[in-house]
Amino acid sequence: MVLMVWVLASSYFLWTLSQNTTYNDAIRQKNELESEHLSENVNVYDTQYSVGSGGLVNVTAQLQNAGPLAIQFITFWICVSNATWTNYNFTSLSNANVQAGAFFQFNSTVIVPGVNATLTYNFASWLMTAKGNAVALQKTTLTSNIIVSQTTQGIGALMMDFQNFTSYNVTGNNPPYFLNPYPNGGSGYSLYGATGQHAQVAFRLILTNLDANQMDITLYSSSVFFSVFPWSGPQPRGSYWYIVNVDGTGKIAQNYTPVVLKYNVAMTVYFASAQAISGSQQFQPIGSQFSGTAPVNLALIGTLGSSPFGQNIPFVSIYINS
Repeated sequence: MVLMVWVLASSYFLWTLSQNTTYNDAIRQKNELESEHLSENVNVYDTQYSVGSGGLVNVTAQLQNAGPLAIQFITFWICVSNATWTNYNFTSLSNANVQAGAFFQFNSTVIVPGVNATLTYNFASWLMTAKGNAVALQKTTLTSNIIVSQTTQGIGALMMDFQNFTSYNVTGNNPPYFLNPYPNGGSGYSLYGATGQHAQVAFRLILTNLDANQMDITLYSSSVFFSVFPWSGPQPRGSYWYIVNVDGTGKIAQNYTPVVLKYNVAMTVYFASAQAISGSQQFQPIGSQFSGTAPVNLALIGTLGSSPFGQNIPFVSIYINS
């Protein structure tokens, strides 16, 4: 009996040691995996986006494995959006292994349904590693296959979406006033019935803040959309519309709250007031005093971060048919 008890006790002790060894091995492997997961470090340089026919989006970037271990990239994700539309897609990767300290030229083409090569988009993309890390590539905005985030420093921090320039009639003789037809409106390039005693019009623009330091831009009530009409005589003639706030129903606010443009976020901005809305001055609708062809400027005043900001955008020409 003593021998049997000894055998049973020894077997249980050996089984306990085996289970403890298995547990310790699992903990060690888990800790190693977590350590390797945390040790992955990738530097990303010179991300480029281009759009082709059929919704094809090509992305290239220069990567450097700055960690101590080799990295395997297994999946690439991309999100494409503008002010009114968003879509995404992904693709699996092969032979995307990068040794410690090495550089890797990434190049991938993904079909994102709905992408049109003639429109403006915001791009964001990520690479997923085999150990579960997400490596974000550089975000940017692309217009007609030109990466504008590299060119806006020469002309200012704000970019306009030229394909989505819209005009509205303003309805109402007393507050409240509404944009009509809202939200679609009509082309901002060619207007009919915009002049005359009772004409009241408004314009919608989509602006994107591409400040190099990624600071917010705040637009003041003195920001104005104005046109200059060729005219016989010594002085040109013009019409102007100051910035306004519009809610989700198309209603124009009588007072103005400064519009804040976040970095790399397309923002809808409206211009409709006969005067700057500040102090006791409230919204007053207005039409064009003149008809014909006119170049249009956008004079924007506000702050960039905490510093004064001003930018003029010479952007389109319009035709007003009375």
